[in-house]
Amino acid sequence: MTAAPGPRVRVHRALRDTDPQRWDALLGPRGFYAASPWLRHAEATAGGAPYYLTAHEDDGPATGVLPAYPLDHDTPYVFCSPARVVDTIHRTLTGQEAPWAAGLLPALACGGRNPSHTKAGTAPAPDGGRATLTALVHRAEEEAREAGLRAVSFLYVDEDDHLLRGVLTERGYTALPGQTAYSLPVPEDGSFDSYLARFDPSRRTKIRRELRALDEAGVTYQTQPLTPALIEQLAPLELALYAKYGTPANADAFTAVLHSVARHAGEAARVTTAHLDGNLAGFALTFTHRGEMYARQAGFDYEAQGRLPLYFGLVYYELLRTAMAEGLTHIHYSTGSDRAKLLRGCVPRRQIAYVKARHPQEAEPLARLATHPEATVPT
Repeated sequence: MTAAPGPRVRVHRALRDTDPQRWDALLGPRGFYAASPWLRHAEATAGGAPYYLTAHEDDGPATGVLPAYPLDHDTPYVFCSPARVVDTIHRTLTGQEAPWAAGLLPALACGGRNPSHTKAGTAPAPDGGRATLTALVHRAEEEAREAGLRAVSFLYVDEDDHLLRGVLTERGYTALPGQTAYSLPVPEDGSFDSYLARFDPSRRTKIRRELRALDEAGVTYQTQPLTPALIEQLAPLELALYAKYGTPANADAFTAVLHSVARHAGEAARVTTAHLDGNLAGFALTFTHRGEMYARQAGFDYEAQGRLPLYFGLVYYELLRTAMAEGLTHIHYSTGSDRAKLLRGCVPRRQIAYVKARHPQEAEPLARLATHPEATVPT
């Protein structure tokens, strides 16, 4: 294996072989899906053993970390598959499918198995951590080559992650326009009035009207740990959400995921529930980690809620109240539902999909796709 200049990189195939506390300390903001609570869940549900890359100076503690997942054609994690993501981008830009994108699998998906905020972690260094990150990415590519994988991907890189973007550009990755992720900054003074002050008068009136309707309907909220008994109550609500939007769903698979989250990431996971007349009418699963909250998934009893703005009351206003009470800095809402998030004060952050194909059959059409007139990425 060719050695890259800089720190020595070790490869682990189980998280327990790393130092999780040190691992988490190296990750910055928006890093939960590359952090140990989520990694334990992702490892327990992985088709193949993940890679945990740690960079070291001599025999010292880790100075850099990067998780990576081998994904095959039958992976259920389609939003982390470069084949699926590249095909979606291709259809968006050209109106045509990209059958050649299937050749990007099997692949090594780096930076976390979640469709938002692809991250690596580095310790402070005079060069900003560039040598450390370069060594990690180089080693990930070497592992992919030795395993016979056809591509390496970093699919949800935040536009302001200039360190990772710079390293991937230097190493010849193709950059494609990705999703937009949204985060809600939490008022530093812990005041809901400060949140409302961000909006123009008409929007403030709209939000107050929604809050009044929820209050008059007697909606109550409760935040609690994710327990096996609660999981059985949540499943019908999320399945109802899938049904509303025509998304295929498997009830057994959904509950299995939640049981794994409770078992492996329970210290970070919580459920905020909404109740009407004492009955469960909605829920939001969140993770709290290193001063930030991550909204993961939700579900609702649409018949019970009727025309009530229960979604906004639970997923935005109540989560914000919790975040303010706990002194958190941000609530991260991932991608999608752009208009709803913008209208509730979320800040957009564009993301870039970086892919490196190992064979010309995929590398050449990838390069052509990146030159499409509308394939613009943030500078």
